[in-house]
Amino acid sequence: MHPRPEWPFPIIVGTSAGAVSASILAGNVVRWHESVSEIEKVWANFRVHHVFRSDATAMLKAGARWLGSLVTGGAMGPPRSLLDNSPLRELLSRVTNFDSVRDNVTRGDLRALALCSTSYFTARSVSFFEAATTVSEWSRAQRHGERVPLSLDYLMASLSIPFLFPPTCLHGEYFGDGAMRQTAPLSPAIHLGADRLLVLGVRPTHLDAIPRFVASDAPPRPDSCLVTCWIRCSATRSLPTSRTWRASTASRRWQARSPARARSAR
Repeated sequence: MHPRPEWPFPIIVGTSAGAVSASILAGNVVRWHESVSEIEKVWANFRVHHVFRSDATAMLKAGARWLGSLVTGGAMGPPRSLLDNSPLRELLSRVTNFDSVRDNVTRGDLRALALCSTSYFTARSVSFFEAATTVSEWSRAQRHGERVPLSLDYLMASLSIPFLFPPTCLHGEYFGDGAMRQTAPLSPAIHLGADRLLVLGVRPTHLDAIPRFVASDAPPRPDSCLVTCWIRCSATRSLPTSRTWRASTASRRWQARSPARARSAR
């Protein structure tokens, strides 16, 4: 925990959409209640036109570019992405301040901010961070931590959903959404020096809306054989025999060919 009671979290890490909240918080840790209000305002008022251009002209232009590239066999050059997310960049430039993040780190009000992205060249999860001088870079299997002066480009890289949004070029490499290859999401915070973690997730407000699987004495349905096989293999840490896989595949094909027969067997 932070020695100053006003701001209890000296290390902030964000990935993908979470990088937006992390950047806003890190920019105003001295008055962090205002940062929380700013985050609430951003997410509560998010609309489609804030994320990408959805007007008829923009959509027709994007479609024509894709069609032209297809017809000419790529001679026109493929478009960088399906959608134009320049409105998102404009919005984030108004609600984030990376100069303030740098000042907070220098004064000691913030130990570190890390924004996670995925390298299209190495397929590694890269945590770009700005931190106190005592924090070192790290490199592990499929993940890497690199000290940089953070800017809006690093935030946009963490948000660049493949195919939908254009990748961001950083240091000669293209980067995309940080959640694609982040197999150890707690690793950046630990490497930055955290010994206790508060993880913010997203879940439905009404828990009754979550579908539940209830145990039953009824015979398993044909389409559940493959799932059951996977669960048993995971529990025993062994691979299924070829006969089991053939039986599972056959049951799924049997159901697909005859829906009426599958309903009668349930």
